[in-house]
Formats: sequence, C-alpha cells, structure tokens
Amino acid sequence: MLEALTSLIALQALDTAADAARRRINDMPAAERALDAAMVAAKVVVDEARAKVEANAAARRTLEKDVATIDGRMAKFEEHKAAVKTNQEFQALNHEIEVAQTTKSTLEDQILALMDEADSFNSALKDAEGVLAGRRRAADAERAAMNVDRKALDAELAQLASQRTAATPAVPAAILAKHDQLLKSRKGLAVAAMVAGHCTACHVRLRPHVEQQVRRNDSILPCDSCQRILYYVTPPGPPANDAPADPAPPATI
Repeated sequence: MLEALTSLIALQALDTAADAARRRINDMPAAERALDAAMVAAKVVVDEARAKVEANAAARRTLEKDVATIDGRMAKFEEHKAAVKTNQEFQALNHEIEVAQTTKSTLEDQILALMDEADSFNSALKDAEGVLAGRRRAADAERAAMNVDRKALDAELAQLASQRTAATPAVPAAILAKHDQLLKSRKGLAVAAMVAGHCTACHVRLRPHVEQQVRRNDSILPCDSCQRILYYVTPPGPPANDAPADPAPPATI
C-alpha cells in the first residue's frame, strides 16, 4: 500500500477518535445542567412540602389562640354567675357559655383535623428530603466521575494530537491539505474504505475502472460522489479446511 495512503488511514483513525473524545467533553455541560435541573426539581418538592407543614402549624396556632380566648371568656362567665341576680340574667349567661362551648368544640375538631393532616404533610416532607438527599449524593458522584472522565479525555486528546503530528510527515503537503479540508466539509470523515465497489461513506457505486484503481492501493483516489479519499481492504478469505478428506469406500467385488 502507498505509504501516504497508509498514513492517511492512520490519520483518519486518530481524527475519528479525537472527534469522539471531543463530543464526550462537549456533552458534559448538558449532563451537568440535567443534574442541576433534577436538583432544582427535587428542591421545589421539598419547599412545597415544607410550606404545607408550616401553613398547617400556623393554622393550628391560630386556632389554639382562639380556643385560649374562649377559655378565658368562659372563665369570666363562671365568675360572673355569682353576681347574677335574676333568672333571666342567669339564662342569658348560660346561653353565652353554651355558645362558647360549641364554638370551642368546633375549633378543637378543626385542630384535630389539622393534626391528622400534619402527619401526612410531615411524612411527605421527610420523603421529599430523602429524595433530595439521594439526588444530591448521585449528582456529586456523577460530577466526580465526569471530572475523572474529563481529565482522561484531555489526556487522550493530547496523546492523539501527538500521534497525529508524528503521522503527518509521510503525507505530501497538498494531500494533507486536501485531507484536512475534507475533514471539515465531510463531518470529520475524509478517508473511507471501498467495499464491494461502493464507497462506505456515501454508499455510491464506483465506476468499474475507478474500482480497479482503488483496489491497487497505490495512489490517492477520490470517491466520484463525495470526494473522500478511498482505500481498499482485502476481504478475509474463507476459513481453511485442514480436516482430512473422508477415506474412499472400500471397493466391492
């Protein structure tokens, strides 16, 4: 195979590997944003659950204050009984006490309902905080893993760049320039194999005489359609059959 063509194939392999490494690095910010979004969503659930717990507690405190106020009024009513002089005043006082007791009973029922509701809200808050803590741990672990991957990919890119520099001297400057131009215009693929008379990059059938030229691998030839540099890989032959032949059947008389 032509030395320049061998070097171009090696360059393509290095460039493909470098592109893959760069894509992985470029995908990392989106992955980090997804982690942040998951954390924000989990925190929103926690904040909403905590707001319900706090609102429930505030409502209970308000009702408890109202009950305490009623208890104070009822205590005054009881003290006032000793000063009542007429039956009409006594009945009116008892009516006030009954109204206060009914109101207090209603408030106490509301407090009990809020207490039952508080159990549910506190449980939901605990669950939400657990989810948030779990996502925080997972996000920290994923970020640590991404940092390790980023360092490894940076090192890989540096190594690939060094290998590419070492591979370029064997390629004439004009051909190398054409290769680099194709890399930019053909989505990172400048060199492609020919298989069964087709360019594996654009899948177009080559003209017969071009196919024969590519098969020799002794020159730099472009695809008729996509202009990528072509090379030919000899397909593997059928597996050798080393098993001894079956012996001939004995002659019959």
